[in-house]
Order: sequence, then C-alpha cells, then structure tokens
Amino acid sequence: MVELMHRSAHPGRSGRFGNHVSGPILAISALISVSCMVLLSGCGGSPPRRTPTAQPAALLEARGALEQGEIVRARHIFSSLESPERPLSLRGMARIGLGRCAIAEGDLDGAIRHLGVARKLLPSGSQHARVRLYLGEAQLRSGAINSGLNQLETAYPALLEADDRSRAAFLITRTLDQLGDAVPALYRTAAGHHSYPEYSSIWQRTRPAPPTVVAVPPAPPVVPPVQKRPTHPRLKIHQRNSWNARPVRTSSVVPMSRPTRITIHHTADQPAIAALGIREPKAYLRRIQDYCTGSLKWGDIGYHYLISSDGRIWEGRPLKYQGAHAGNNSLNRGNIGIALIGNFDEDRPSSSQVKSLGSLLSALTSVHGIGSNRIYGHQDLRDTGCPGTHLQAVLSRLVSKLNRISTARKTR
Repeated sequence: MVELMHRSAHPGRSGRFGNHVSGPILAISALISVSCMVLLSGCGGSPPRRTPTAQPAALLEARGALEQGEIVRARHIFSSLESPERPLSLRGMARIGLGRCAIAEGDLDGAIRHLGVARKLLPSGSQHARVRLYLGEAQLRSGAINSGLNQLETAYPALLEADDRSRAAFLITRTLDQLGDAVPALYRTAAGHHSYPEYSSIWQRTRPAPPTVVAVPPAPPVVPPVQKRPTHPRLKIHQRNSWNARPVRTSSVVPMSRPTRITIHHTADQPAIAALGIREPKAYLRRIQDYCTGSLKWGDIGYHYLISSDGRIWEGRPLKYQGAHAGNNSLNRGNIGIALIGNFDEDRPSSSQVKSLGSLLSALTSVHGIGSNRIYGHQDLRDTGCPGTHLQAVLSRLVSKLNRISTARKTR
C-alpha cells in the first residue's frame, strides 16, 4: 500500500501496459485483491497448508506406550519416526524415546548410543537438557557415576518440566548421599519428598552387604599403629606458607571426597602475568589466589598443585578441599587438579616441568591408588583446548610410562 500511494505522487509515470492509473484506483484494486485472497484461503477456497498432525500424534502414542510398559510397541513407533526423511527435531525426540526404551530393557550401551545421536540432532535448550537427563540416568546405571552426575547437573538448569527437574534433583541427591558427599541445598530442596522407585536399583548394587555376626570370645584391646601415608622420597613440594598464601575461606569450599582421578591443566595466562609466573612464581601464585578469591569469589586458588617452569612443585588448594578446576561440581569431585604454569598451545613445557609432573603423578597414583587410566588432560573431560597441544602430547607419554610400570609390577 505504501508503494502504491508513493507512485500516485508521480502522475507522469505509466503502469505496466503504458496506461496511467491513479493512486486511489490502485489502492482500491489492491484492497479488493487482498480481500479475495483472504476469502479464498479462509472460507470458500483451498484450505491453507497445515503441518501434518500424524507425526506428533505418533510420538505421543509412543510415549504413552512407553509409560504403560509396552516397550516393544513403543520402540516400533519411535523407530518409524527416526527415518532420515523426518525433520531433525522429530528424529531427535524419537532417539530420546529409543534411549528410554533401551534403559527400560537394561540395554545401557544401546541407550547411551541412542541418546548420543539425539544430542547431535536436537538444538540446545529444554529438549537437549532432557537428553542429558536420560543420559545421566543411563550412566549412573552403568556405573559411570561421575559422568552421570555431570550430565544431570548440566541438564538441571535448562529442564522446563517440573517432573524432569525433580527427577534430576532426586538422582543427584541420592547419588551424592550414597557417596557420602555434601549435597547442595538447591538439589535437596528440588528433590523434596519425591520418590521414584524405578531408580532404586541404581544404588542397590553399591550397598554393602550386612555384616555376618559370629560369636567369638572377647579379645584384649589392641591399639593399632599410627598409619602414615606413603611418601615419594624424591618429591619436594613447596608448601603454601612458602609463597605466603592467605588462609582458605572455608565457608566457600567443600571437603574433598576420596581422590579417584587427576586432571592436568595449563594456566594459559595473559602475557604480563605469564611473565610474572616465569620470573617470580611466589608473587604469581599470590596474584592468582587474589583473582580466584576476589573476582571469582572462590574459597581459594582452584588447583591443588602448580608446577613452575623451573620444575618446582607448589602446593595450591589443600588436598582436603575439593578443587575448582575441571568445570563443575561433579567434574571436580574426587579430582586432583594439577596446573603447569605456561601456555602450551604456544610453547613446550620445560624439561624440568615434565620431570616434576612425572614424579608428582607417580607419587599421587601410588598414595591414593589411582589407576593410570584415571589421569586426564582437561580436554578429556570437557570441550576445551586445555592443557594445550604440547602438554597433552607429553601427558600421553607420561601416562603410557606409568601404565607400563604398573603392568610390570603386577607381572612380577
């Protein structure tokens, strides 16, 4: 309409066939044309194109069958919705359904495979969060406790349905209770008094068997000798007081659960502070602690150990407290964080750093009984470039060496 009225202000112009048509006539013609189109499409003409309802109805039917325990029927319907000619979103939701069917049948590998495909098909958002909810359940059932908790804690904020949120909170709360770890109030509150008996088998297999009571005559009390943690004779660690660390803000940290894994990082600092890390590691550590406790509001520096370019190993956050280095609460749980000072996408770690890292890994795995297969570069746990290309390659060699030593000891 605006274009037609604009043309009427130029009476010297001609229409398409060379005849001048005034603005008002054009405007009336346009109105009549639009009115006819509306009438044809809305009443007496052909009906407008609508999205077929068969697919969503089938999806609802499959979900209903699954809820009623008709797994075979549900799987058949979900499979029919997963064909390549279907929209990606529908295929993704069908894969969620197939994953749930697999969980119900105890096929956990199949469930994880279906849900992995669903993650690729669905955009980020509430549906993507539902994938993580069921993936977390499957991983908990398969014994991958830390991975399952990571999926559930990542999913929780984006879950829209109240039942999904309470389920995620319930799974997180029960699992942390089973591990003896602290449960954030957020999850405890969201779990509330909900009960989901279908999840009970997840924790039954980890419950200790009741002790067998055997009548024995009383024995004189024996005072056990004081157990000292084994130490690595060649390992020297510079304690926190050597770099004048401030006390840990205990209100902002949680106790460390039994260490079960180790994650390696690089600090990858800005040039100015990177130079400080090389020139004066003590001042560097205080600067990093100030940043972690001030800007980030953490209770202390995030790593448990740091290794400077001269090979010195520095105590960071005391090992009795869970670190803040891997990305979230579940990834940090039972996870010893080691950072080498430097950017190892750009540079190679010094020979002194490599030697000290090897010694530290050997000591920690020995003291805490951590297998070499539980040593990770940060990029092994989440989507990041840390600890840098060069350090990741070094880490692979160190882990292989530790694995060979471990294997040789077992065969003696």
